[in-house]
Amino acid sequence: MDAKRRKVFISLATSLVVGWWLVNQVGQWDTIETAALGQLLVKAIGISILASIVSSIVITIVAGLIWGKVEQDVTDERDDEIELYVMRLILVCFSIGLIVVFAMMGWQQLAANTALLSIFACMYIANLLGDLLKLFWYR
Repeated sequence: MDAKRRKVFISLATSLVVGWWLVNQVGQWDTIETAALGQLLVKAIGISILASIVSSIVITIVAGLIWGKVEQDVTDERDDEIELYVMRLILVCFSIGLIVVFAMMGWQQLAANTALLSIFACMYIANLLGDLLKLFWYR
C-alpha cells in the first residue's frame, strides 16, 4: 500500500470513529445545554487526536502485514492537483452546509447550540467526502 492511500485510510478511520462517537453522545441535539455542548466538542477534539494516533498505528501495522513493505511518499504535480480538487470539494461542501445552517437559524428553525453542532457535523462530512474523492483519484 502506498503512503497516500494509507494516509487517506487513517483520515477516514479517524473521521468515522469521531462521527460514530458524536452520534452516540448526542441524544437530543435541540435540548443540549451550552456547557454540555462545549464539553462535548472539547471531548470530540480529544477523541479525534486519540483516534488518529491509534488508527495510524493499526493501519500501518495491518498494511505492513498484508502488503509487506510500505512505499515511500513521493509527491508530484498530479498529487498537488488532486489536493487542490479535494480542498475545493471540502470548501464547497462545508460552505453549503454553513449557508443551510445560517438560513435555518434565520428562519428560527434551529437553536444556537444545534447550529453549532450542525456546523461541526458539516465539517466532518466535508472531510469524509474529501477523503473519498482522494481514494477515487488514487485508485
